[in-house]
Amino acid sequence: MLLPMRPFPPQFHFGVATADHQCEAYDGHDDIRDVWERERDLTRRGKATDFWNRYREDVDLAKGLGCTAFRLSLSWARLEPAPGDWSDEAFAHYRDVLQYMRDSGMVTVVTLHHNTWPLHVQDAGGGAGMLDPGFPDRVATYAKTVAERLGDLIDYWVTLNEPNQLLYGFVKPWFMRNYPMPPGLGPNASSSEQMEALLKLIPNLFLAHARARRAIRSVHPQALVGSNPLVLGLPRWLQRIVDRTATRLKNPDDLRSQAKHLAQSQILDSGRVDLTIAQVPMREGYVAQVLYSKPYAKNYAVAVALGSHTLLNVVNAAIGELKEAKPPAQHGDVRHLDKSVQQILKRGVLRVGVRVAPGMCERTASGAYQGLEPDLARRIAKRIFGDAERVRFVPLREEERLSATRSWVRRLDAIRKTISMFATIIGTNWWNLGLAGKLAPFLCPKECVGAIDYVGLDYYWGAPTLWPPELERLFAAAECRYGSAPVWPDILYYILREQHDDFPDKRIVVVENGCVKTADEVTRAEYVARHLASVQRAIEHGVPVDAYLCWSITSNREWGLPFDNNSDFGLYHIDLDTDPTLERIPTPASERYGQIIAARSAVPFLPER
Repeated sequence: MLLPMRPFPPQFHFGVATADHQCEAYDGHDDIRDVWERERDLTRRGKATDFWNRYREDVDLAKGLGCTAFRLSLSWARLEPAPGDWSDEAFAHYRDVLQYMRDSGMVTVVTLHHNTWPLHVQDAGGGAGMLDPGFPDRVATYAKTVAERLGDLIDYWVTLNEPNQLLYGFVKPWFMRNYPMPPGLGPNASSSEQMEALLKLIPNLFLAHARARRAIRSVHPQALVGSNPLVLGLPRWLQRIVDRTATRLKNPDDLRSQAKHLAQSQILDSGRVDLTIAQVPMREGYVAQVLYSKPYAKNYAVAVALGSHTLLNVVNAAIGELKEAKPPAQHGDVRHLDKSVQQILKRGVLRVGVRVAPGMCERTASGAYQGLEPDLARRIAKRIFGDAERVRFVPLREEERLSATRSWVRRLDAIRKTISMFATIIGTNWWNLGLAGKLAPFLCPKECVGAIDYVGLDYYWGAPTLWPPELERLFAAAECRYGSAPVWPDILYYILREQHDDFPDKRIVVVENGCVKTADEVTRAEYVARHLASVQRAIEHGVPVDAYLCWSITSNREWGLPFDNNSDFGLYHIDLDTDPTLERIPTPASERYGQIIAARSAVPFLPER
């Protein structure tokens, strides 16, 4: 039962948000996300919500709700289309947008780097991008230019959106099929190579943030500069244990030692077959697509049990070989052996699930298998053993294609993933730990400690227990299956209190919080009300929260996902795929949010439970 609470204070800001790539119409000039979505056959932004032209309409909608804060992101690729070539037209446009927000009674929250960047920034340093030693200074130059041209209209600065999530452009744990975001390392990058990338990336992100802040404040000394790490809701005892993983890292070798947790599940999964090559639809497999040549021009995947980084790399390499019609590689390129490949070598034969289909996999009169899929299997065996004939073909029914690679261990997937994630730095709240001075200097350089003017955070999902169903829902969120993500509003109160304990002299902004139409059987309207009740409770107990920004004002293009109820976070719905007018349609969540803002209290609007 909630005790009565005072309303939100008069100076508290309710707000909404957008992001450039997700909402602005594509103008023909690529940022790195445009290339990423095109190359991986993801949903492209296209016209998106056409916020570039219709920003007044969305600001008016926010004003109609009673909002007094609006967050937007600047497109670095539009502002600097070539190195040092600043677009006066793009700056003039953003000045008009920010001025309209100010004229509408909004404080402005502006993000400089929102999960995307110009191609010339990625190309710098021979394609090193964010890993290049010059990256922090490039961000600082960009930030200073924005401060000089637009800074008088910016109230809160966000340097790097969700910096802790940027790691996933360089890390692919054993249970992930692909890198979740750009730029992605090569398909054969080992876990050790991934960790070497993190050793460059993490300090570069801290330096980029700190130098951008210094550059902004050189122009506007009173500027409020921060960032917004994505914080998971975990049982607090677990969060403390997890964070010790980061604070106990004393040197680079300590981080390198974590590579084994990402490369291979500590509990080996071994089914009836090592891999399945049997016309597996691409969306269902665990390895990169196989692009068949004419007349079989279809995209398929190879299914491999979760947990073998080396086997994934071997299969990917063989697929690439087949696509390019190269001769089979000789034995000896199986690097970075893990337990699954060691098991195959010990057995002396590769077990491959197949299914007969004309041209793809056929039986000869002698009972041998031939066709494109058996050819691929023999190439894989050649790489592992140096002998293409050391393959045991296992016929499978259609419904067995995936299950045959899995054993009883699949029931422990949540536990296996948890060990792999939370035993490494990527499962910790390392960004705020660094700014609070709790990380070693090789991760967070000393000049970066304390380099914030307010504490920003994003919170969406949390699991109050370690029961496998709860953990599976948490990993569903990590895999962008948001409709299955676990909703835990109460933990936001504790997260806010802990941030206040770590940064007692700083104000706090909830930069992002929001929900798809329904998650974990919780509607968006209920989600917003319950999370705002936690924010209200934190303020009641002395936590200095300045603002709550709901993600997002309208439907948007959610980073390459198909547009449906699983990817629509909008308070106002837009049918992005079929409505050429892009009409903004109110939802029950926009009505509820407006009621809360008018009452300046979430408590009367909590649903009966």
